[in-house]
Amino acid sequence: MSGLTEKVIRAAVGIGIAGAVLTTCYSYYFSDTVRTRVTDAQMTKVDEVYMIATEYRPFKNEDAWYRFKFDSGTVQNNAIKLKGKEVDITKYGWRWSLFSMYENVVGIEEAKK
Repeated sequence: MSGLTEKVIRAAVGIGIAGAVLTTCYSYYFSDTVRTRVTDAQMTKVDEVYMIATEYRPFKNEDAWYRFKFDSGTVQNNAIKLKGKEVDITKYGWRWSLFSMYENVVGIEEAKK
């Protein structure tokens, strides 16, 4: 194999790995919004984390220093007040049942019709 072909192959593999890493980071660190209905939320922590149950799926609600999120108590209180109502939840992260990982709620507000 020539030196040029080897360099092209290495560059293509490097670009592929970088793309996979960037895609993964993007989906974890950037928020998106989902519209659902809150079915349960309580002001007690489960394993040091607040939980919010919705028709869509369960979410965790915890402070995240790397996102400058320090208001999980306020977010949880809003979730309790909006119980039974349709809401827009801003969240980030992944839901992996195998590892008991939940998406983290950044904000919750009543859905505007």
